[in-house]
Amino acid sequence: MRPGEVIDSRFEIERVAASGGMGTIYRAIDRTTGAPVALKLLGQPDRSAAHRFEHEARILAELDHPRIVRHVAHGVTPDEVPYLAMEWLEGESLAQRLARQKLDLEESLAVLRATAEALGAAHARGIVHRDIKPGNLLLVGGEVAGLKVLDFGIARTKRTLGALTRTGSVMGTPGYMAPEQATGDRDRLDARADIFSLGAVVFECLTGRPAFQGQHVMALLAKLLMEDPPRVRHLRPELPQELDDFVARMLAKDPEQRPRDGSAVLEALDALERDPSSGLAAPPVLYEAITTGELRLLSMVAAKELHPASCDGSANTLVAAMPGDLTRKLHTSAQPFGARVDALADGTIVLSIAGVGDAVEQAARAARCAMKLGQILPDASVVLATGRAEHTGSLPVGPVMDRAAALLALAELEARARPERKPDPVRIDDVTRSLLDARFEIEAARSGTFFLLQEREVGRSARTLLGKPSPYVGRDRELRNLRELLEDSFSGPEPRAILITGPPGIGKSRLRYELIEVLRERHPEITVAVGRGDSLSAGSPFSLLGSSAGSPFSLLGSALRGAAGITGGEPAPAQRERLLSLVARAPALGPGDRTRIAAFLGEIVGTPFPSEADPRFQEARQSPALLADQIPLAYLDFMEAACAAGPYLLVLEDIQWGDAASLKLIARVLRELRDLPFAVLYLARVEVRKVFPILWEGSEVHEMTLGALPRRAAEELVRQMLGDGLPPAEVARLVERASGNAFYLEELIRAVAEGRADRLPETILGMVEARLEAIPPEARRLLRAASVFGETFWKQGALALLGDAGGSTLAVDWLPWMLQRELLERREQSRFSDQEEYAFRHALIRDGCYAMLPDHDRALGHRLAAEWLLQAGEHDAKVLAEHFERGGEPRLAVEFYLHAAEQALAGSDSAAASALAERGLALGAERDVEAALRGIREGATSTLRKGGAALSSSS
Repeated sequence: MRPGEVIDSRFEIERVAASGGMGTIYRAIDRTTGAPVALKLLGQPDRSAAHRFEHEARILAELDHPRIVRHVAHGVTPDEVPYLAMEWLEGESLAQRLARQKLDLEESLAVLRATAEALGAAHARGIVHRDIKPGNLLLVGGEVAGLKVLDFGIARTKRTLGALTRTGSVMGTPGYMAPEQATGDRDRLDARADIFSLGAVVFECLTGRPAFQGQHVMALLAKLLMEDPPRVRHLRPELPQELDDFVARMLAKDPEQRPRDGSAVLEALDALERDPSSGLAAPPVLYEAITTGELRLLSMVAAKELHPASCDGSANTLVAAMPGDLTRKLHTSAQPFGARVDALADGTIVLSIAGVGDAVEQAARAARCAMKLGQILPDASVVLATGRAEHTGSLPVGPVMDRAAALLALAELEARARPERKPDPVRIDDVTRSLLDARFEIEAARSGTFFLLQEREVGRSARTLLGKPSPYVGRDRELRNLRELLEDSFSGPEPRAILITGPPGIGKSRLRYELIEVLRERHPEITVAVGRGDSLSAGSPFSLLGSSAGSPFSLLGSALRGAAGITGGEPAPAQRERLLSLVARAPALGPGDRTRIAAFLGEIVGTPFPSEADPRFQEARQSPALLADQIPLAYLDFMEAACAAGPYLLVLEDIQWGDAASLKLIARVLRELRDLPFAVLYLARVEVRKVFPILWEGSEVHEMTLGALPRRAAEELVRQMLGDGLPPAEVARLVERASGNAFYLEELIRAVAEGRADRLPETILGMVEARLEAIPPEARRLLRAASVFGETFWKQGALALLGDAGGSTLAVDWLPWMLQRELLERREQSRFSDQEEYAFRHALIRDGCYAMLPDHDRALGHRLAAEWLLQAGEHDAKVLAEHFERGGEPRLAVEFYLHAAEQALAGSDSAAASALAERGLALGAERDVEAALRGIREGATSTLRKGGAALSSSS
């Protein structure tokens, strides 16, 4: 192959990277993505080699883990030469590193952990690598933290009973292969062979010499079979005895004495590092970080007889007092439901169920378990609650325990009040009822609870789905109507405002995307500016992404920054130049007006100009009242000039999280810009009318409520993504469960494509929970840290919440994996200088991750997030105040609520100023701060009263 040749119309050869007996590896460019790949071409045309090559390609395609080299594609060339394309990795092998020096203890343990993670993923799929050695462990970037496992060419799966090799050859590398592998004992060859090889690798990392050495292969194999390797402490006596014993276990001749697989190695390593006496326990940390603990959705069944057996307060005594046959019956009955059984000292029996599929299935299983328990204990009150709890290896703790206890107390109280003292049917909470109402017969009870009676017989770009743009279906009529409304506005006598509302995931953003594409195609001269809200800081003077310090006009700030191409990381002079350039695009403005308008627009976007930039700006800077008057006038002048140059569409997404100052100014623009081609497109959740109840009174707004995706369109989407081979019954099931919500349907399609069709969620909660369960623990921890910031976060900010230890480095490796899995997306522009900005692909994914944070981690995370944001240059006082409040720092929160109230007041948002001051006072403000907050609250309240009185008199 020569440079420039293209393989399979996709991979363009650049150069030879390596060659050997099995073939040649080229560096090539993937024309579909532009990314470099390692292209491996088979050099031996015989059938056995081709079979082994195909086997490696299929195994890599099956595996998806950041510690394993990623499969890109495989196939054959027109000359019938098999090829395998993998991600291109730069670095050195562990063998190359060990040839220079042995590793220290920390690096050796990092190699052990990283390789065990990769093997754990492979072993879980029944894959045995069979050639773990330093040469097949690549240190990406030359860093141990970047380790990836290569070369699955001789790997074995449960489906391949025989070795894929030439007759008589040994599969593996002498010195690293397990004894059973060396003797060809296929019956005993399983994941434990890889554990032996990993033990040999770690031995060499720690000691600087191989565990088995010999000048000839036969002698080396004999030592492998007959001799025990030297102990690590014979060569490194300063290392802990517990580590020496652990490596010896991995190198045991008998597979039964080794850890069973990669996951077992990780468990054992974790246990060693937690044991203070092991010598491997981490020293006291000098940083704070969120833990590995998680709150998970859990269903809890609790039962208590009205006349429990007496006990002396000891749980053991109570269990002993229970009849042995009843104890056995409880455990036997609970087993099919996957329930854990605990007996409490007061006679309460608790059965907890978690991690058994999506939330709907888990609740159904718990309901059946509760009804079964009622049959076993006919004289007991039985309750069922669903909620979050932290799994600690013992009885789950958390809000769900409190809810179950409250239900049980109510059930007991009502049962004792009846003459016959007979218990009610199983009593359930509202969360459980919402998950069960389609499956079970439920009856309302008192105090907001329900009775479970019996189970029923019941039969800026388009979003990507499965790695490609999601087809646009089912909204042609809405798209046509919007286009016609806007085109009428551009050619009609006055500007027009359109409000599109709908629940999350219904398709508002996709409709907006398609609309803009159509308008740009039909009207190349059109200008489109887009602003967006963010839920974490809803109502803040800085609630829109891209907004910066000093502006109460968050929505407009976001739109203007996007239109000007301003990023938060740019120096202030560069941002000012971009604003000047934006204003200069309006030819109707003269040079003098351009500077004045740009300076006032700088106040909107949070990019202040020097006072001497313009005399009128300098004068306004001396008077807050004059500045508050001049900013809207400058924006009006800018919009009038911009619209004179051609049609102008202002798009504002998620305005339910926006700010009143921007929306009021936009309403003014709509009133005053007559006879100009201007339109505003608002997109919001249905609750926007409650957030801004009277905002559009007196102005005409065309409202469109986006309804459910039509059934035919939903079916079309399913078939386009999953193929026509999907049975009609399965298509109907997916469409039914999606309930017309486009996001739900896409996530359900993704679940089928990922092989989780057996537990497809029927509610979005179940979908989110099921998807998060499939993510490895390290990745979930990173997502939990990211979720503290809101829907948008920054890599270094998330890592700050994970601490400064090795976990932080590992977490970085998961970001590309999560981008590929479409959990996250990377933003082209960032609010903060030199900070990579990411966003959750959907708010519900963020909400699911945030809900998994235990209380102690949530509080710590918010405090650490506030500290990081301060260092990064965050000036939105409300965001900082809320982080400090949620982080258990009321004194700091009060200070920032004061700043936020002052910012709102400066933006003439009296309602927000009053609310922010009230929040600061509620946290216990003291002395001068309290006085300042009370002054703002009273002044803002007075202004609101006067405004209300004026409105009444005018009407």
